[in-house]
Amino acid sequence: MRVPPNNTNLGRVLRAMQGGRWMTAGEIRRKAGMHPDAEVTARVRELRDTESLGCVVPPARTFKSASGKVVHRYQLADIPSWMREALERERKDQGTMA
Repeated sequence: MRVPPNNTNLGRVLRAMQGGRWMTAGEIRRKAGMHPDAEVTARVRELRDTESLGCVVPPARTFKSASGKVVHRYQLADIPSWMREALERERKDQGTMA
């Protein structure tokens, strides 16, 4: 299995969520450089539902913002060790290219 490439929406969402913190679709979208939010949530579902990737994405947490709008937060709780190692190598390689 390979890590989704960074030039795909799935790869961008994976890398944006990698820190493990809870994020809204808008936060993920901005960090991943994508639009619209619906595309982000579709890729979050893909991370959750694709067994071959082995990612752990808990159900979204729902809350109301100060303005009363319902907001969902998503988390990439865990990734398999092979994926973590590949992403770390990728980061190191990018660091040496800079």
